[in-house]
Amino acid sequence: WLKWRTCIKSAAAMGEPVKVFVGRLPKDITEDDFSALMSSQLGLVETIVLTDKNTGQGKGCGFAKFATIDQALACVQAMNQVVTVSEKLGPLQVSVASGEAQKHGVPQETMATGQVKLFVGGLPKGEDVDGVSAELNSLFSGYGEVTEVFVMRDQAGGCKGAAFVKMSSTSAATAAIEALHDYHMVTNAVAPLEVKFANARVDNAPKAQQMPMFPQQGARGGQGHWA
Repeated sequence: WLKWRTCIKSAAAMGEPVKVFVGRLPKDITEDDFSALMSSQLGLVETIVLTDKNTGQGKGCGFAKFATIDQALACVQAMNQVVTVSEKLGPLQVSVASGEAQKHGVPQETMATGQVKLFVGGLPKGEDVDGVSAELNSLFSGYGEVTEVFVMRDQAGGCKGAAFVKMSSTSAATAAIEALHDYHMVTNAVAPLEVKFANARVDNAPKAQQMPMFPQQGARGGQGHWA
């Protein structure tokens, strides 16, 4: 059986929460103890311990829901392979639950790394790459922390007209998209920027000409499913 413990009554007003899987829990952990364990993390909405429907014994894992994606990712970063409840079981396995990336419209890489990669089109072709990179860094920093800027180069070494910008949080990336997409024009551009969440590759680019993107990082920890 499943019984959610509500920690914030107004969760519905904050939008649909993000589910985080927590593994390597003692099978005798109580709902109260699990809720107390997760309550140290900001934005906690609900917790649940998975139990056998016949015996009522814990399955050694549970889920916690957080109000925002950023708070869910912060929980993963703070607790996965860091916090230990049982020395015998080892550090907790904490990860954003399967399907949450698609459900919330966020690239899977964001869930795995905690960072958000944006595609930026509409850049002036042939311009100095360093200059374009510096302008993008300054522009996107107005909406949050920029961790990396990669400007695609043409055969002559100039700007190819597109770039990738990595930001440290989904809230920062979303703010940048809402403010800049189809509105802002950079120096020497002939059209407004196209700003969106990046896919694993540029779909309309021939495979032989696709430029390298940021290294992919695998998700840490295990993921679970509802009983």
